[in-house]
Amino acid sequence: MEPILVRQCRFALDPVEGVLRDVDIYLEGGQITCLGECSGKSGTIIDADHMVCMPALYNTHTHAAMALFRGFHDDAILEEWLQRVWRAEKRLTPGVIHEASRLAIMEMLSSGTAGFVDMYFYPEETAKAAEELGIRALVGPVMLENMTSIDKWAEETVRLAKGLEKLKLVKPIVNVHSLYAAPIEAVEKGLEIAGEIGVRLQMHAAETRREVYAVKQRYGKFPVEALRDAGLLSQRVHLVHMGWATSWEYQAVAKAGATIAHCPVSNMKLATAGFLPLHDLQEKGVTVGLGTDGAASNNVLDMFREMKAAVLLQRHSYWDTRVKALHVLRAATLGGAEIMGVRAGRLKPGYEADLVLLDASRLHLQPLRPDNLVSALVYAATGGDVVYTIVAGRAAYSPEKAEKFTEEAARIAERLNGFFEGEV
Repeated sequence: MEPILVRQCRFALDPVEGVLRDVDIYLEGGQITCLGECSGKSGTIIDADHMVCMPALYNTHTHAAMALFRGFHDDAILEEWLQRVWRAEKRLTPGVIHEASRLAIMEMLSSGTAGFVDMYFYPEETAKAAEELGIRALVGPVMLENMTSIDKWAEETVRLAKGLEKLKLVKPIVNVHSLYAAPIEAVEKGLEIAGEIGVRLQMHAAETRREVYAVKQRYGKFPVEALRDAGLLSQRVHLVHMGWATSWEYQAVAKAGATIAHCPVSNMKLATAGFLPLHDLQEKGVTVGLGTDGAASNNVLDMFREMKAAVLLQRHSYWDTRVKALHVLRAATLGGAEIMGVRAGRLKPGYEADLVLLDASRLHLQPLRPDNLVSALVYAATGGDVVYTIVAGRAAYSPEKAEKFTEEAARIAERLNGFFEGEV
């Protein structure tokens, strides 16, 4: 892999130390090795005098292959929407999952995302697509009690994890859908596996009011309470949504060191209501990442749009401005990197070379200065402003690949549309 010299970048943003101007950034061996004056370095040169460089974004919860269902039965309430989706999902095949995953990954790379945490069917196909396109991914079979047994799911999880051992960018995660769709014994078995192979366990939790009632009826406790009291809440647990948790459950999350994925757009679009107290959780030291959820319940996989929505939802719910643009920028970069287990999220030598370069000359970003750069990236920028997405020191998305992505996406879309014959 040839080194990359990002030359004379107009603005370089580190979410901890701030903004530098007119700097070189040298990437070698998959890491950032020089920041500042990097003269005498050789490799692929990116002239960046009209660009902003920042750490790449990480999508900490999605269902990549659900790009297949983008716009499918939109504008329905969650329960009605799910019934239609579940019926269609019965006809999924490995080939469909592979193509839909490629479509989603191309979208993520083209909008600045360097890695994603996935939960969906045929995870080996999503893993294959991720490796082909050069994006980081955490994948694993999903435990749903109406589809598989705990023993079979556990065997599939371990088998997939072994199959991923030689891959650099794609790693395993243990996926239990939720406490309303899988027994608590699955979480216990899942954490056992997660401990053995050194990964996280991902599960939906406290997403809807109906879920909270269902879990309370089943276990006599709220979702996070049930996990805590069973000794199943730990730093390996990655909880998704968490909009309907109690204050004492958030405290338990903080004490256990569990992580959270906040998916504001999906939650609002599906009208699940609830509220995740982002500021309070970050103040307690909880690592919170942002997620788009699937394109079926979000319609896009653009993490720049997700950052803006996160701030706006927090302000609408808090009635104040305690959540700043920098809070969600750090969640999408540093928080996401921590959840994915990558030493990244910083623009600093020694960190993984997961970077995004955006076109600083776009009209909607003007006038651009160091003092308003974070504001511009969170409130004004979109994934469409991305010029390069660099993953582990390699340009996984670039101007040269943009046309190829567009052409392949059109071919995939034509084939995927055939999936819906008789469904629409």
